[in-house]
Amino acid sequence: MSQNKNADDVCEACGTFVELGSVIAEDDTVLILPFNGADQESVDLLAKKYIDAATERFATVQVSKKEAAAESGVSCEVSLQFECTAEKLIFEMGLSAI
Repeated sequence: MSQNKNADDVCEACGTFVELGSVIAEDDTVLILPFNGADQESVDLLAKKYIDAATERFATVQVSKKEAAAESGVSCEVSLQFECTAEKLIFEMGLSAI
């Protein structure tokens, strides 16, 4: 049985169809995490937890943080720039354990 390599191939897994090229993009290396809370301290503590997890796992991850005041409290957006898409995906898969 020969396999035909085609960019438009579709993968069937668990009853779902996924175009493989749309799942993993070579340049998809930035993860943006939004945090909202009633006060700056609680938002900073939560953001720090995720930043620490990323930097412990991937020493080369670049972190940037934007803070803003919102009507209902404080908001913060943390941007994590990974070296490659695989690192980003690995980190995303472990987010529920943080």
